[in-house]
Amino acid sequence: MGSPTESAEAEFQPFFQNRVRFAETDQQGIVFYGEYFTFQDETVSQFFREIGYGYERMAADGWQTHVANTELNYRDAAEFGDVLVNELRVVEMGSASFTFEYRVKRNADGGLLADGMVTHVAVDLETEETRPVPDAFREAVAAFQGGLETDG
Repeated sequence: MGSPTESAEAEFQPFFQNRVRFAETDQQGIVFYGEYFTFQDETVSQFFREIGYGYERMAADGWQTHVANTELNYRDAAEFGDVLVNELRVVEMGSASFTFEYRVKRNADGGLLADGMVTHVAVDLETEETRPVPDAFREAVAAFQGGLETDG
């Protein structure tokens, strides 16, 4: 596995907006902490679609991603009815993995609710063995986001 490439220049971009549903809250009336992982996943999926490299294209190209690590830091509470803006950016691109930095804010006041990281590993669709991140994906990320080298 090669060394990761850092991208300090890429700005966060909003990819997914959602209104907190009652079912996503706990007995305290705030968003249950586990729901943020779903929000994070929806944001990553939207990122893939935005760069023109959704799951369908991954499958057609013979690969998929597996989540290898995720972490979230909870900063403030969201409540039923709040509109959330979910943002992310790619911050590392290794030979077989890439890492997103994620954050979610309350739309009404811009307050930071949670932030963290999620790392995906490229996996061959048939063998499920780790494989290099395809150059076409690297190029799509770099073209969309900028500031990310595409050496693999």
